Amino acid sequence: MKKGDIVAVVATSGEYVGELVSTKPVTLGNPKMIVNTPEGGMGFSKGVAVTGEVNPTEMIFGSYVFIAKCNDEVAEAHRTAVSGIAVPPEKKIVT
Repeated sequence: MKKGDIVAVVATSGEYVGELVSTKPVTLGNPKMIVNTPEGGMGFSKGVAVTGEVNPTEMIFGSYVFIAKCNDEVAEAHRTAVSGIAVPPEKKIVT
């Protein structure tokens, strides 16, 4: 894993996805907490703590269980959530 990769940090408080800023200490840019949706799917919360700010720009972990590089689907969902720009699922030129 390298700086800029979209990673998941699993902590005792939950799972967080964000851009890896640093490993010492573990720091995520644009962190999103993973939550379950009412439909039984997976989504991102608007914050990382109930009393924290909405859409924080950075999160520093004091402790964690492990870090893993995200799969392409979750990484793309994170990019979309952060930028607000949805990437079409199939790339093609329309003429």
